[in-house]
Amino acid sequence: MSQFSENEKRTILHILTMIMEADSVIHPKEVEYIKSLMKEFGLSTAEFDHMEMLDFDVLKNEFKMMDLEKQDLAKEYFVEMAKVDGFIHPKETELINKVLK
Repeated sequence: MSQFSENEKRTILHILTMIMEADSVIHPKEVEYIKSLMKEFGLSTAEFDHMEMLDFDVLKNEFKMMDLEKQDLAKEYFVEMAKVDGFIHPKETELINKVLK
């Protein structure tokens, strides 16, 4: 598995946050999922809270600059976030597709 850079970790976590918020319902399982990834990435909640939220287009461009192996792994995270609450909302799917285009 590829090791994500700090910038790539931030990009993935911010896109995941956008997916979590896409349906206007933040489910506890979504929060739990993001916290587990933060731990896997070696980031604390405080570090994440202090990250500047970036514009969608900036996040999308940063995602596109990752190598294909990293993009594939990030896609798995995105899909998992969409389904972790037991329902994949169309707005979540739409956002994921916008990132991948």
